[in-house]
Amino acid sequence: MLKANELEEYSAKELDRLSREREEAIKAKGGLPYLGSLAVGESRILLMPKVPTDNPDKDGRPRKQFVVKKPNDEQEYAWTVNIKSPLYRDLLGFLPKSPIMLRVIRTGEGRTDTRYTVKAA
Repeated sequence: MLKANELEEYSAKELDRLSREREEAIKAKGGLPYLGSLAVGESRILLMPKVPTDNPDKDGRPRKQFVVKKPNDEQEYAWTVNIKSPLYRDLLGFLPKSPIMLRVIRTGEGRTDTRYTVKAA
């Protein structure tokens, strides 16, 4: 039978390990936090002048990671985009003009009906 302090020690170590693993999972390759989902409607995003890197999803589907900032926020974020999506082609078109503020208009909410329109702000 384990003593209470041994259980506490084990529990504390395990919670600490899980917390560290979660922090690593939240950060993209390169240590940037992920941008997350954009809200339906219009969002403003500053596309940074950095070459997109490979960042396949958990199922191995190819994605590229762009570096962006939110307005009035110095933090850089990783924005992962499927290379087969029209959004990817749009972002590549704006990349030579970066850093550039973009208006990203999202329509639809599900996996099948979400579309993005990208315009220079």
